Amino acid sequence: MFSNKRVLLVEAHPDDLVWGCGGTLAKFKEAEKRFQSQFQAITFTSCEEDPLNKGILQENREALNFLGVTDILRPRAFDRRTLYLHAQEIRDTLHRIKKEYCPEVVFSVSPSDLHQDHSIVGECCKTIFRESTHFTYPILRSLGTYFKPMCFVVLSKEQMTMKLKALSMFKTQYRRPYFKKKVVLSEATYYGTQINAEYAEAFEIMELIV
Repeated sequence: MFSNKRVLLVEAHPDDLVWGCGGTLAKFKEAEKRFQSQFQAITFTSCEEDPLNKGILQENREALNFLGVTDILRPRAFDRRTLYLHAQEIRDTLHRIKKEYCPEVVFSVSPSDLHQDHSIVGECCKTIFRESTHFTYPILRSLGTYFKPMCFVVLSKEQMTMKLKALSMFKTQYRRPYFKKKVVLSEATYYGTQINAEYAEAFEIMELIV
């Protein structure tokens, strides 16, 4: 499904992708010679209007580069406090990417997420990428009860270690309780238990094109 594909990775905030699918990206990186896919990421907010987040965009680049993603777009860093006012601009940006990059597989935050930034970006992706295979990933802190995973990616201990290392690069965020190692491992264990594996990441399927 992922061999020789153009994959688009969409996040509302600079730490979303690593949190939601960092283990899956680690898995792709380990198998890059076999998959031979292209990866492009886009971040819609910088979060640096908060002085405590100063430097998070550089942390984002370092973490994604470590996981094998080097093509990172930042068309405009919207203020996360007013992102909900810019839904049409987000859709326009995604539509331009759709025409220029032609992604065959999309990973985005979930439209069912309780955080308004996540849900807005997820809904915009759901609208624009109806002709692409589209998976949505959870953000544990704002997951709510509406996330219904239908796809699970089994992760090895090595892949989990890579995810944890990528998350540890977000020094600005490590003050947050949900950024702790035990929380990340607990989530991966929870999803892994559902499929009789030690660790896993889970995804909703918006579209599946075979």
